[in-house]
Amino acid sequence: MKAFFWNKEEKRIRAPFRIFILILIAAVFANILSLVFDNLNELLEKSLLNFLIMAAILFSIYIVGTYVDKRRWVDFGITLLPIKSFFFGACLGAFLVTLIFVVMYLLGWLEISDLKYNKLSTYPFVLAFTGQIFRYLCGSVFEEAFSRGYLLINIAEGLKGKLSSSKAVFISYIITSSIFGILHIGNDNSSLLSTINLILLGLLFGWLVVKTGKLNFAIGLHAFWNIFQNNVFGSANSGKESIVTILTFENSGNELWTGGSFGVEGGLLTTVAISLTLFIMMRSEIFDNNKFNQKILKIK
Repeated sequence: MKAFFWNKEEKRIRAPFRIFILILIAAVFANILSLVFDNLNELLEKSLLNFLIMAAILFSIYIVGTYVDKRRWVDFGITLLPIKSFFFGACLGAFLVTLIFVVMYLLGWLEISDLKYNKLSTYPFVLAFTGQIFRYLCGSVFEEAFSRGYLLINIAEGLKGKLSSSKAVFISYIITSSIFGILHIGNDNSSLLSTINLILLGLLFGWLVVKTGKLNFAIGLHAFWNIFQNNVFGSANSGKESIVTILTFENSGNELWTGGSFGVEGGLLTTVAISLTLFIMMRSEIFDNNKFNQKILKIK
């Protein structure tokens, strides 16, 4: 029975139970923080919620990583360097969303209806906008640290007993990207296409993680994909309407292509944009198209 929970060779708890422990500790810590910061005003609540979740996730990864996984933070890709990878991801995320909206505008599907929309009207636009940028940055950090950091590595290690390390990493990459998409099924106005697009986004976020072992690129791309669609162009973000945005559009395009009320993540334009970008990244020499490297990810 002990062998079911304990890996004698690695001298630690097996991967599925490590993941469970992390989720449990993160949930407890997040609830404690939410109670401590209860009754915040609307601006702080909308701006700080993701920060509290980020703190819970990073704290849990540090505790479980150190004392259960026997790893350092950096082994999960959590590092500030190289900062240029973050900015490269941020620029790519901003470019892709801008490209999608430019195409829709040129096709006559969009018409500007408002500037500087602010649902938190009792607060200055700049303050509310900054709060939303902070929200998305924190959200991208904790989502990537958990899914493309902790989860990807542990699922790969759980599979490695029956597969080669490269295959284990590849399958974990597919699984974690699929989980990312499936977790959004419950969002308002979700569809099969929106789920497929979010799985593709997960693959895009994760590609340079498995190539470099670092989360910087994924965090930058994830954050600025969300910021530009939700706070620059006013599109719903995975079904969640914008609170603060620079531009607001009337959308008259076919929902199959534009995503409708779910936002651009639910449309075929996004399917095309992400698929082409992922294909180019996987084939380009710039991104070093070698096999998935278990040494970079430090798979044990």
